[in-house]
Amino acid sequence: MELLYNQGFGGMTRPKEWITPHKVSMLILILEYAEKEKKKKGAASVTAEIGEGWDLKVSRKFCRAMLSWIQMPDVELLQLLPKVRDISEELCQILIKRLHGMVSTGISSLANFFQSLEQLLDSNNGEASLHRHSILGMFMRRMVLSYDKLSFSQVSKLYAILKLYVKEESGRLTEANRSEAMADISMVMDDGGTMTKEELEATLPECAEERPKELPAEKVFTRRQGEFFIAQQASLLEKDESKALPPDILQQQINALQESNPDLTETHYLSYLNCMRLSEFCGAIHNLHSYFDHLLPKGDNSKDNKDSNHNTAEQKTKSYRYRYAALGLAGLHCRFGHRENALHALKEAIKMAQEASDHVCLQHAMGWLYRLEDKEGIDISSLLDRSVAKTEELNLPYLTSLGIQSFTRHKALQSIQPAMVFEYLAKSDALNCQHNQSQLVSTSLAQQSALWQMYGQSTMSSLCDQLLLSMSSLEFSTVGHSRIDSEAMCLAVSNQARQLADQGRVQAAKDVLLFAETKFPKMSQHAKIWMLCKQQLLFQQAVNQARWQQAEQMVLSIAALSSIDSKFRNALLSRLKGETTQSLKLLHDVIDQCTNHKEGWSTEMHARALMLLAEVQCESSNHMTAIPHLFECLALCRKHHLTYLAAMATAHVAHIQLILKMPHHGMSLLKKIMPVILANGSVQDKSRVQLLLAKCQLACHTSKQDPEGRKTALLSAVQMLSQAAEGFHTVETEYRVKDVMYLQAHIYQELGYTSERNKCAMHFRQLDQQYPTALVPPMSTL
Repeated sequence: MELLYNQGFGGMTRPKEWITPHKVSMLILILEYAEKEKKKKGAASVTAEIGEGWDLKVSRKFCRAMLSWIQMPDVELLQLLPKVRDISEELCQILIKRLHGMVSTGISSLANFFQSLEQLLDSNNGEASLHRHSILGMFMRRMVLSYDKLSFSQVSKLYAILKLYVKEESGRLTEANRSEAMADISMVMDDGGTMTKEELEATLPECAEERPKELPAEKVFTRRQGEFFIAQQASLLEKDESKALPPDILQQQINALQESNPDLTETHYLSYLNCMRLSEFCGAIHNLHSYFDHLLPKGDNSKDNKDSNHNTAEQKTKSYRYRYAALGLAGLHCRFGHRENALHALKEAIKMAQEASDHVCLQHAMGWLYRLEDKEGIDISSLLDRSVAKTEELNLPYLTSLGIQSFTRHKALQSIQPAMVFEYLAKSDALNCQHNQSQLVSTSLAQQSALWQMYGQSTMSSLCDQLLLSMSSLEFSTVGHSRIDSEAMCLAVSNQARQLADQGRVQAAKDVLLFAETKFPKMSQHAKIWMLCKQQLLFQQAVNQARWQQAEQMVLSIAALSSIDSKFRNALLSRLKGETTQSLKLLHDVIDQCTNHKEGWSTEMHARALMLLAEVQCESSNHMTAIPHLFECLALCRKHHLTYLAAMATAHVAHIQLILKMPHHGMSLLKKIMPVILANGSVQDKSRVQLLLAKCQLACHTSKQDPEGRKTALLSAVQMLSQAAEGFHTVETEYRVKDVMYLQAHIYQELGYTSERNKCAMHFRQLDQQYPTALVPPMSTL
């Protein structure tokens, strides 16, 4: 159809609307629907009774379907008929009958049909059946006007295509069917001659049979349809990538759209977004360049233009698009981690924005700049402060709120008081509510969740995640909120999966990650978030079950997503396997990266690495060497208000005090931190601390000093050990249950409970067969 109009208009400007067989089908449906509605109104006015019109349900379905069909690209008749049949079987049969009658009567049937459409819109003899200014009325008027502009040869070509369109109702045309259909048609051209088979064949699209099944054989987009398609897909790629077309199908649609509308510049930008979702750098940068190249005004350099005002406006347009092209290029390089290239493009954009006094472009560029500088650990407080003040002065609420959130994140990592951090976020939330910026509302909730998690308040973090996820529910999305940030949603889902796994609900965590996989496919730009979470959970599960080889595979998988996290987990695995030297080397690398603020660092990672380093020293019986690392970890946690990690570091100090024969000091420390651990800790951490507390209770009460107190301590320790064993069993850390059974058996032996002792001994023997001591030695750390 596109080739038909390329040739038919003889090199003239391509019309914005043209008639196709699909649009003829739409017009038939509108005509039949309107005529029956007119009879219904006429019968009601004469007999005061309801006539035989369309059912209310059919009317509702028809109106909604037509609104979609006239905006979407053309489809084959085989694809259209089932949709019409879903609305009304009667309407479907009428459509088939009218189409067959039209192609069997001849070209004159087209003229008669469009004349009947004009009568439908005519209001001279009373009220028209279809209002001229309604959506369907405007569509019909455009089609009538387009038909009136066609020459006879163009009408003949339209009729030829219509015959092929109707003939495909019984299946796709084979080459023989197509040749037979073309041979039956003899067209009279403007000069009175006969159109040959070769001439007619030239008007038909090539390789119709070779097109993919997902696309109609006659894929034609009008400009309006193309603009609607681009806006729809771009919105879906930004809001909900899973609902957008698959990348390969979308690219085919874009190619078809470019063939139908080569002057539609936005197709290059949609192709750029499609490449970005696949992280395809070459395709993304090519399409971004093509988009801005097509946007630049193409003046006639050979012709002297004396209009100075015109030249000035053209220069301003060029300068405007050049600086935003540089800004877009900087964003692309930043997304792919090309810091130097991004900085060069940003400097160019900033320079041009300053020359043109474009404060809006300048503030966008500053936003990218402080994001790049923050990744390198540079202090950007003053830069952020000035940026927020300037955007507020320019009345740019989106950039102001985004700047406040970036300022909050930076200050949180700079160890200011949590109350001030959340006060800053409250200002951002107020701006978001005032200007209905739902994307930044979701970003703020995700940031609050991360902050609560960093401060060790897992319950508050989970609450923020659930508030964010509720925003994406159907009930929330139907009340006019524009969009939810997809990255924030992916972070919330992943955090919920991680918290479920920490509570021992591994299957529920896997189900949540399965939902994340359907919501954010593997090739999407945010898939890295849930993929990293999934590999971390699988690694932890393999470590809990003492499957070292599987854990090594997970370490390799994590390395592709986060190098620093891979090193940390490799160090943890090496410690469990007894490879002390390798573990120490990896931990020192991680600590150096965190100290130098290299990519991927975080205060939490730094604190955890110091704790693990202390554990490795304890494994080597260097308890005195481990204490400075734990004190450094405690100082870091208290400086940055990491409550939970500080409590775990304190538990490690209590363990060393127990080993150094100072159980009373250890008991005192554990009693202080137990509320924090029990309220916010994972099941495994709770069990580890309960096991340590039971050991301290036993060490604090000896039979010589206080026999009654010793017995009370033994009974209390047995109960606490049972809770620890249940927790270890919940997270499938059975080799730690073996340590608990060993200690419980000794306690029951001292209490004289023979049957309970034998049960514990039997359980220990069974576990020892599954996890031999040679493979998993008793834990000498927390």
